[in-house]
Amino acid sequence: MIRIFKNFFINFGNLFRRPGTVLYPQEKIIVYEGSRGQPKLKLNFDTLEIICNGCGDCEKACPHNCISVKKEYKEGDYYLDGFYLNLGICSFCGNCVEVCKNHAIELSYRYQMSEYDLESLKVEKLDLIKQAEYSIRDFWVK
Repeated sequence: MIRIFKNFFINFGNLFRRPGTVLYPQEKIIVYEGSRGQPKLKLNFDTLEIICNGCGDCEKACPHNCISVKKEYKEGDYYLDGFYLNLGICSFCGNCVEVCKNHAIELSYRYQMSEYDLESLKVEKLDLIKQAEYSIRDFWVK
């Protein structure tokens, strides 16, 4: 009998609490600092060039082999020719961010990437740069 009264008061108290879920997509979700989403390439704001030099460390560190880096050797140094990422198999683990010596890769706050076609989840260098335009709050406004 005590258990019935205890459960009654617990359920009565839950009537006045805020629900734990949101009505998505009508209500906006708060994406917290440090959340992991789609990787993006960073730009040097002075020259507006990609910071990545194409060393390929991120390609070696990726456990799912979803990163492919093409580099060219010119004038005594490597530079990035192509950067390809398959988001269909990426788990957003962050190994590529940790291993990058130039800090050229960053995890964005974009995690919603449902598509009907798997080929549309394969992104290239220019698509990864465009992701840098989004900030935390701008993503939910657009």
